[in-house]
Amino acid sequence: MICNFMRQKDLSNAVVVSPDVGSADEAGAYARRLDLPLAIMDKRRHADDEKAEIQNIIGDIEGRDALLFDDEVLTGGSMMEAIRILKDKGARRILAGCTHGVFSGQAMERIDQSPVEVFATTNTIPLPQDKPRRKIEVLSVARLLGDSIKAIHHGESVSRLIG
Repeated sequence: MICNFMRQKDLSNAVVVSPDVGSADEAGAYARRLDLPLAIMDKRRHADDEKAEIQNIIGDIEGRDALLFDDEVLTGGSMMEAIRILKDKGARRILAGCTHGVFSGQAMERIDQSPVEVFATTNTIPLPQDKPRRKIEVLSVARLLGDSIKAIHHGESVSRLIG
């Protein structure tokens, strides 16, 4: 669903970026679906504290459009840090998305104030109506949910719906 939304954008100069090595498989799946290269942020923890820092980006992002995905976003802190670093490292445009936008605290404001061009999420979690969301695009899961119920009822594969 989010891939279909992103395909509507000009992706001729794009790269999918994994925010860390642990998310590389998921980011790789997005890269394959979108037929784009993959870059990975190398995040390291210092021995003296728990805060991880992005040390390097494996792959070419300078002058390119970076696509960043996550399964869910709570406060947006990690995603906004990754977006800031991508911009600092020379990404031309940044497009992001998550399946489940929890968006607690100031998350929606952070997204609107960030350099991200668009942030796609689904309506699996209702968004507050009283918060700004200039850059947040909400995609409906209604059709996917209905098609899934129909497929299950008829004993058909659901996985074909999300490929």
